[in-house]
Amino acid sequence: MTVRRWIKSGKINAVQIGREARIPMTEIERLLGERPEGVVALYARVSGRDQKADLDRQVKVLEDWVVRERSGRETLVISDIGSGLNAKRKGLGKLIKKAQDRKIAEVVVTYQDRLTRFGFEYLRALFLTCSVRLTVLNDDEETTPEKELTDDLIAIIASFSGRLYGKRSHKKKELVKCAKKVLDKP
Repeated sequence: MTVRRWIKSGKINAVQIGREARIPMTEIERLLGERPEGVVALYARVSGRDQKADLDRQVKVLEDWVVRERSGRETLVISDIGSGLNAKRKGLGKLIKKAQDRKIAEVVVTYQDRLTRFGFEYLRALFLTCSVRLTVLNDDEETTPEKELTDDLIAIIASFSGRLYGKRSHKKKELVKCAKKVLDKP
């Protein structure tokens, strides 16, 4: 009841979502007199170069969020173009290294699958051990087990078909390169 009165009187800022009010973390930190120090890392990822517009859109959403929710905090934008199943992405490696070195205080992503397709809970645990908060802006709690399984299967099929076609493309390039060498010799 006290919190509701404070919201009504303007003592606490809250965001109305339907009939409920959500209190931003920045408000709680303000009330407690705490302001967590450290960099907020904004991480965005897309699967292919043809999705560059989506990557830019993700970064914009993350930057807008940090202005609203973590005003005044230093930010670092890290992005990747690659499969969510690929654990060797440069940006992801950089993000984990900075977390281990205690150079960031929070990692923010638009959706869980932007960070990784599988093993999200492992990354959450890793960041937790490094005292790094992991924030997912669109945490889809409404996902049914059937939808989750379907999404996972589609992700696996898409990733493996991408690898298969990528390998074929590489073989074709090598074949063309070899053929040109042979043809160029008198």
